[in-house]
Parts: sequence; structure tokens; C-alpha cells
Amino acid sequence: MRIFIALFLSWAFYCAADYYALNNWNNNESLIVRVIEAGPESIIPPEDETEESYEMLERSTVLQVLSGNNSDEVLTVKTVRLAGSGLEVAAGRRYLLVWDMFSDGRVQYSLADAFRVSSVAGVIMAVCMVLIALTGSRGFLALLGLGASVCVLVFSMIPLITQGWPPVMLALASVLIISTVTILCVVNPARYRLVALLGSLGGVLCGFGAGALMVYLWQLNGLAGEGAALLASTLPGLNMRGLLLASVLIGSIGAVLDVGVSITASMSEFVDYDPDMPLDRLLLAGLNVGSEVLGSMINTLILAYMGSSMAMAVLICSSGVELSGILNDPYIAQEIVQSLAGTLGLLFTIPATSFFFVLQESLRRRDG
Repeated sequence: MRIFIALFLSWAFYCAADYYALNNWNNNESLIVRVIEAGPESIIPPEDETEESYEMLERSTVLQVLSGNNSDEVLTVKTVRLAGSGLEVAAGRRYLLVWDMFSDGRVQYSLADAFRVSSVAGVIMAVCMVLIALTGSRGFLALLGLGASVCVLVFSMIPLITQGWPPVMLALASVLIISTVTILCVVNPARYRLVALLGSLGGVLCGFGAGALMVYLWQLNGLAGEGAALLASTLPGLNMRGLLLASVLIGSIGAVLDVGVSITASMSEFVDYDPDMPLDRLLLAGLNVGSEVLGSMINTLILAYMGSSMAMAVLICSSGVELSGILNDPYIAQEIVQSLAGTLGLLFTIPATSFFFVLQESLRRRDG
């Protein structure tokens, strides 16, 4: 029953998001339209055959306007697109219609992209609702921590970076806030929250130190990432090397928190089962649990970085570059920095969390 309620609430949220998007879309830049009928495509002959130009395709398209002042109006226009652009137009689907006005009065229409705002919002809500339905308050608290993390990054850290604040300092502050909120939401009992926080922060700082050392030794400037050159030209005063180090901090905090919380939860179970467990045996148990978790977490971390940059990796390899050239490529070097720094952060999190747990337990036994 809870699953059905969750799905119903997700559908209601989808409808609300769809209604809001359709009624608040900025029609000065584009319109949301539904394709009623799409004719066959034909090649547009180039205006000057002596010059090399990209192949353009044109088709007659019947559209129903869904946003703006002329909502429900039906238009028949010729839409153009670049050959090989990959956008497949299908009747019944919704798209974004954009236009260009030329000096001679001609208007050129094109379907720029699929309209997916409401469906993305609906799927996100569906996943959240199903998680809460299956896990109850624990899932809700986990989502609360995730929401706080996203808000810290999207509404605080990133806007302040664009205003010229130092990226590394902002990343450190964000990591502290994210770690604290996440641990408050997911770690029970409360007396072990400080252990998880200190162990996780120790791992993050260790990974950051290793990343900073690699960036210095390899003379990386942070300009090799996707869109980095464009960002540097758009915001010329931005510290790109600092932004690279900030990405190392933010990229590793999720996996480090996972390991720190897992070790803390396991060791707290050991203490609950045997309150008089010798401290050296408790420390060994924490290290053993951490080593078991480490293998899968390193795999997850490396694959996450590789998956996010798969297109660039394929492009580099398809160019026939030798292994030495790949290792010398600054883009690959930046990915290696993030992967290795995160891995070292995970490695240090295990003994740090275990040590802080045993230290707190020894103080509790001495006072109790």
C-alpha cells in the first residue's frame, strides 16, 4: 500500500511540475511545443557551394504550442537542424522550439531539445517516495541530508565561487557542513556522531593533501577539464587550480562519509554486543571492517570518475595516442588526481575512524 501511495504522490508531483513549467516558461527564448506531425527531412542546398559548410536538414512540422501567450495555437513551420545532431523528432512528444530572426525578415525555426523538466522532476520524486516507503524515517533522514548537501553546493558554494571567493576555503566549509548534517541525519546512537565526523574529516583532509601535492608536482593548472577553458575565459579572475582542488574535496566526501559511517555503525554494534570487548580487539575489528568496505568503495569511486568522463576518454583513445601520451595528457592527469586523492582519503578514513572510536570508548569506560 505504501508503494502505491508513493507512486500516486509522485504522479501528483509530476502533474504539478508540468503545470508550473508550462505556465512559467520564458517564451522570449523558446516555446514548449508538442509535435503533431513531422514530415520527411530534406537537405538544404548550401548558399555558396564553393565554401565548406555543414549539412543542414529541413522538414515541415505541425506543432501545438503549450506555453506562452499563444498556448494551444497550432503552427505549421519548417524546422531545420544540423545533420547528425542526434535529436529524433517523434509525433506526440514535446520539444523546445527556438527561432532566429534574420535581417531580411526571415525566421528560421528549430527544435532545440526535448522538453523533460516535468518528467525529470517526477522520476526524482518517485525514487524519493519509494525510498521513504521502503525505509521509513531512516530513508527520510538520508534524503534530508542529501537535500542539505545539494543546497549547500548549489545555493552557497557555487554562487560564491562565481563572485570571486576562494574555491578551496569554500569547499572546506561546504565539506564541514555537509559532513555534519549527514552524520546528524544517519548516525545512531548520537554518542558516536563525533567519531564518524572526525574520522571522515580526517580522511577528506588526507585526500586533499595528497591531491594538492600531485597538482603541484604535475604542474596542473585546472584548465584541462570539460568546459574549464570556457569557464576561465568567462570568469577571468577565477582560480582554476583552486577550483580543481575544490573538486577533489567535494568529489571524495561522499565515499569517505560512507566508509566513516559504516565503520562507526559496525563498531557500535560490537560494543552493544560485548560492552567489555578489549580495546585492542575493538580496534582490530574496526580495521577489519574498513578493509572489507574499502575494496568495493574504491571500485565505486574509480568507476564514478571514469563514467563521468567516458566521452573524453574514448576521444583521446580513438586518436591513436600511445600510453605515454595518455599519461602525460593534462585531462587524464586531473582525473587521476581526483581518483587517487579519493582513494587515499578512503584509506586514511579507516584507521582514523577506528582510532577515534576506541579513544572515545576508552574515555567512556574510564569515566563510567
